[in-house]
Order: sequence, then C-alpha cells, then structure tokens
Amino acid sequence: MDSRRSVRSGFTLVELLVVIAIIGILVGLLLPAVQAAREAARRMQCGNNLKQLGLALHNYHDIYNKLPPARVRTANMGVNTWNSNNINWAARILAQIEQNAIYDQIDWATPDGQSNATNTPLRRNTLGAFLCPSDPGNGGFQWTDPSGNKVAGATPVTADGHINYVICVGPDANLRNSPASSLGWAVEGYRDWNGNPRGNGINGLRDFLDGTSNTLLVSEIIVGHPNIRVNSTLNASTATQDDNGCTGSLNTATNSTSASGSSWFRGYEPNDMVFSTLMTPNSKLWDCGANSGNAMMAARSVHPGGVQATLGDASVRFVGETVDWNTWKWLGGTRDGNVVEVP
Repeated sequence: MDSRRSVRSGFTLVELLVVIAIIGILVGLLLPAVQAAREAARRMQCGNNLKQLGLALHNYHDIYNKLPPARVRTANMGVNTWNSNNINWAARILAQIEQNAIYDQIDWATPDGQSNATNTPLRRNTLGAFLCPSDPGNGGFQWTDPSGNKVAGATPVTADGHINYVICVGPDANLRNSPASSLGWAVEGYRDWNGNPRGNGINGLRDFLDGTSNTLLVSEIIVGHPNIRVNSTLNASTATQDDNGCTGSLNTATNSTSASGSSWFRGYEPNDMVFSTLMTPNSKLWDCGANSGNAMMAARSVHPGGVQATLGDASVRFVGETVDWNTWKWLGGTRDGNVVEVP
C-alpha cells in the first residue's frame, strides 16, 4: 500500500482572496500615479500648443507688422455701422499653424462672415492646435459659484470646432476698437465689404511698452464653462475682482447662459475669443457679459492649481490661481507702466 501523501495542486479560496486583495491594493496605489503621469503629458501637450500659438502670432506679426484683431467686423455698405457677427482671431493665424487648406477657402469680405455659405462648413473642422487635451471639451463638469452653489457646465455648440485658447483683452471689461484706448493687446479690427481695413488699426509688438516678457498674449478657457449674460451693462470703468463688475443680476434663472470655447471661428461671443485679467485664473466669480463687446472672462483650465499662458516673447509659463490680483491684472496690460514678472 502506497503511504505517500498526495500533492495538493491549486490555491485555496482564502489564498485567492488574499492575492486579489493584494492586487487591488497595488492598483489603488498605482492608479493615482498613472493618472498624474497622464495629466502631466496632457499638460505638456497643452503647453506646446500654447507655444506654437505664440510662434504663430509672431510669424503673423512678421508678415503684417501687427498682431491679428480679436475679431474682424464688417461695415454695412454705405453706412457707418458695423456687424459684429464675424470672424475670430484664431482663423487669422491658420496659415501660420499649417492650416492653409482651410485659410485659403475663407470668405473674409462678405458681411456676417461667420455663417455664410462658404464659411459655415469650414468652422465645423476640429483642429487639435486649438484644443487642450486635458479638457474633455463637452461641458460635462460641475462648477462652484461664490455662494457655494453647484452649477453644471453649459453645453457648447457641438457643430463647430471648439477652442481652449483665448487672447488677452487686458485689465478691461471692453473689447475696444482702438489700440490707444485699450490696455490689453486684443482689440477689434474693421473691414468694409471689399475686405479693406478700416478703423484705428491693431496693436503690434512695438506697443508692448511694458516688455513682451511681462505681457500676456494667450491663455486657456474651459470648453463649456458657463457665461452669464446679464440683463444690463458691465461697469467697465470700475470693474474689479468682485461681483460689482457686473451691474445686472447674476441669477441664472433670469439670465441666459452661453458656453465658452464653442467655436474657433465665430467672432460674436467674447467667451470664444478673449480673457480679462480683471479676474484671477480659475476665479470663483461668474464669467459675465452684457453684449458682444462687453464682458469679464477669467482664464480657466482643468489643470490643478492654475492655468498656462503664453507671454509676448512666445514663452509659456504656468500661473497659479493664487497669484496676486494686481500682479495678474498688470500682466494683462501692454503699456500701463506697471512692469511685473510672472511669479
């Protein structure tokens, strides 16, 4: 009779549970590190996009001896009025970001250029150069207002190509039509129906009297972040980082909202084009606007702790959301005499 003990094969249930528990713990420890590494890569790509936009703006300046307008408005034939439903700054630099195929098809001369038959299919294109990979781009997030209320993101215009990058209107609540009246560099441009420039001109790098390395060019917004359209005007002359900048009610029940970053092409809503340094990055205050040229929009991102920004020398820096308000405000001005460095 064979008295040898039989050799056991396999694992007991307890051993399997222990192994599964250990694997679960390891995954739990590694997952945050993996997510952090992925976000670091996305943030790096986002920063590279901002760098390329800075270089594109410089290349545009080399050709035209001026920076592009925040938007191009078109004069109605024979009268001195302007149609603001026109074309965003980003479309102006398509040739500088290797998108000549789209740029060459744009009809610049026709009034209401953002929605005419030629341009409508062009603005449907999604362009990676205008998108931050950290932002899911669908407005699917919750935002907390200054009173602690949870506010859902607005729904962006899904048919258009979205944009995460906006240019600096400076410490101002107006998108002005004259470089002389604007502290920031982003101003409006004018063209008549024949596409000929009109108006007071556009800023050039020569106007950055505070220094290009001390002046903001481009920063970020979150696609779908809600913008409240107040039922009165913005107090542009006294606007500060508080609720007094918007003199109308900010009650979402009585005011409409629009979504930031809905289109890289359309030049109507300020929250598709510009940011103001009247509010610090990722401000808890509402973005708000009263009309198509009067708004307070903060730079915003989904990166933890702040936003990335391109300076006038095309360098890219990360600016924390706890930055001193005066420092941030002065960084938005091209020639306010307050020369500060990015902290």
